[in-house]
Amino acid sequence: MTLSDLGDLGDFLGGIGVIVTLIYLAIQIRRNTYAVRSASLDSAYAAHMEFQRTVWSDSELNKLWFDGLLEKRELSDTERERFLFMLISCARLWEGAYFKVNEGSLESKAWVGLNEELAGVFSFPGVQPYWTGFVRGMCAKEFVEFVESEVMERESSGNVAA
Repeated sequence: MTLSDLGDLGDFLGGIGVIVTLIYLAIQIRRNTYAVRSASLDSAYAAHMEFQRTVWSDSELNKLWFDGLLEKRELSDTERERFLFMLISCARLWEGAYFKVNEGSLESKAWVGLNEELAGVFSFPGVQPYWTGFVRGMCAKEFVEFVESEVMERESSGNVAA
């Protein structure tokens, strides 16, 4: 075997090494993508559940939430402020999940339930004055357009919360 043959063999083995390395990296990237999406989903759900836990575990907040959504009664100034901040918290949770879906770090199939809940909450009559008066201005334009198109779609289909 000549020196040239050994060089060719080295090139061949080096090429195989590169291919094996690329396959290994592809597998690692796929695993990392899965881990990132999983962590993103866990984060979105955990934040959402923490909000719900806070509201549902406090009978006063729970009553305020549903009175505000359904316009069951006139809220006091303090209650209106608390309800507004509850809506802002919800909007921020959903906005974060919306952008995670659009950037690909949260799978769109995970967004389905959150999106349904978002459209439902923002279609309640008690939410509209807060949305148009304040919350809307705190959110990104793209998210605002999305929310409003989802609510309008729900209203036009007659599937509005009452």
